[in-house]
Amino acid sequence: MKNQIFEYFIFKSLVHLRDKNRNNDLSVLKCMKLLFFFSTVNDDKNDSLIDQFDQVYAMPLGHVETDIYTAMKNNSFTFFSFTNRDTVLKHSSIYTNNFESQIIELVDPKFDLLLEKNPNIFSLSAYELVELSHKWFSWRYYFAQAKAESKSKMKIPIEVIKNEYKVYSF
Repeated sequence: MKNQIFEYFIFKSLVHLRDKNRNNDLSVLKCMKLLFFFSTVNDDKNDSLIDQFDQVYAMPLGHVETDIYTAMKNNSFTFFSFTNRDTVLKHSSIYTNNFESQIIELVDPKFDLLLEKNPNIFSLSAYELVELSHKWFSWRYYFAQAKAESKSKMKIPIEVIKNEYKVYSF
């Protein structure tokens, strides 16, 4: 289900960029950053999708959900492939009805909440999103721990992310 949620999130992101007359700049890095912010948005019941995206590591360029990153690198998605510049459609056209209603119901409200938190988040560059993720305690603390242990990454407990102050804009 994790991969399906991610693919529908990317679909929504591409539609949003198109509707705002923005270029498809959804590189691997930008997708990783946007996924992190998207997965941490809480609704009225304090629910987020971070439990679905639970393999989060503090790495030099911010938070990385390693299951999704690996799937991107292995070209394991149904509708999209990812490059260092953009996201490429594997089919000539993709529609909302290509996705299960359960996935749509999970993603749509969280997508809207992310845009409420920062209406311009999709306009930020990948590196601006990296800088934004570096403002989060979870990244600062766990990446410092990784460096102290001479490692390039460290797993972040999901409870830390759930309970920290969340930053969605500069």
